[in-house]
Amino acid sequence: MALDVDDGARAARIVLRSFDLPGAGWTAIPAPPSTAEMVYGDDLLDACLAGFPDPDVTASAESDRFTRDDALAYSVAWVLASEAAAEIAFATLAHERFASAFVAGMAAEVDPDKGAATLLGHIAVPVGGIDSPGRSAAHQARLTAAHADGILPIHFDLVALAEERAVTLVILADSPDPTDPGNVRAVAERVASRLAP
Repeated sequence: MALDVDDGARAARIVLRSFDLPGAGWTAIPAPPSTAEMVYGDDLLDACLAGFPDPDVTASAESDRFTRDDALAYSVAWVLASEAAAEIAFATLAHERFASAFVAGMAAEVDPDKGAATLLGHIAVPVGGIDSPGRSAAHQARLTAAHADGILPIHFDLVALAEERAVTLVILADSPDPTDPGNVRAVAERVASRLAP
């Protein structure tokens, strides 16, 4: 499927912005290459997207990585050729299989320079979505890692949103405490408000 300029502008408009995030003090940095990208020539997200309708993608965009203390936030947006293809894309992102694969991949990328963390395990639990004109689904996950000073929990919120032909995934992570649920909902609602054409 050829990339569409108008859809490209739409995808770029959807992705996470600093003003979507709670509070101040966020730093934006370009998305770094993942371990999977460096080793396999693919990025972590692509490696987890079995069943995603890649041939129907007309445009995609990825946000900067926003960091504040131990928090991380970013998103990816796709525009697809049809609403049927967007429904398949959303179902892929909303499935627990994707959440588990993504979190397991993130576990493999825990930075040993930040506490020499070693993965002990992870869980992925589906939670409710948000109220929006489109569709939404969310998963919460936690990595449990060990380092010299003890146990290091890393919490993830993965929120999939879709409306018409647009689909996005918002990733929020923090440690040692999870992102406040009210803040997760507020971020998701701000991003969802930009999904419509």
